[in-house]
Amino acid sequence: MAQINFEGLRELHDCANYLLDHCPKTRESLSEQGQEKWTEQVSEASLRMLDICSVSKDVMTLVKHSLHDLQLTLRGNESSDVNEKIAAYNQYKNRLKKEILKCLNCLKSMKGSGGAMPIELNLLFVAEVLNEVRGAVVTMVESLFSLGCIPWLEKRSSKGSLSSIFTTRSSYWLDDIWDETAVQSATTRLEAAEIAVEELEVELESISRRLIHTRVSLLNILTS
Repeated sequence: MAQINFEGLRELHDCANYLLDHCPKTRESLSEQGQEKWTEQVSEASLRMLDICSVSKDVMTLVKHSLHDLQLTLRGNESSDVNEKIAAYNQYKNRLKKEILKCLNCLKSMKGSGGAMPIELNLLFVAEVLNEVRGAVVTMVESLFSLGCIPWLEKRSSKGSLSSIFTTRSSYWLDDIWDETAVQSATTRLEAAEIAVEELEVELESISRRLIHTRVSLLNILTS
């Protein structure tokens, strides 16, 4: 998982929102002729980022539930149930990867505010902060995508791969056909992945709240 300084990002975003709300010079600069278009573009960009954050949160929830369901499957007993669950998970994972890629493509296509950059220093700071926020969301979604690409079920060294085991029509109990070490390893990694997704959910919610604040502040300036 990529490392992001979320605490530093929160502080920067809070500072940018404070400037939009409480700095008269910044508000006046945004209202000046020539800056209105830039302000509108930034406002629209923040809305698109909010939409992407919303979709990303939905995908994270689905991934978390899927990981949890797979953990329960690995702790189960009937091999037929495991076979069905693993097949369903693999299909589900492919669909999730497509949704995540859509989010990534949309995020990467965004060019920040677009147009001419403002010359007022506080506005430049706001623009840079929003660009940092977009970069952080890109990194978070990329991390989510990397989780979806991890082969949770490793190959057995002596008796073939786990995937080949699951394709057999066996009535044996799971403990009789599956290496216990491999099961424990997969379960441990799934638990760690679920925790990582939960942490990303919390940070993404924090970013969404601040983006809402940013958009409301910009709209207030535009309509004042």
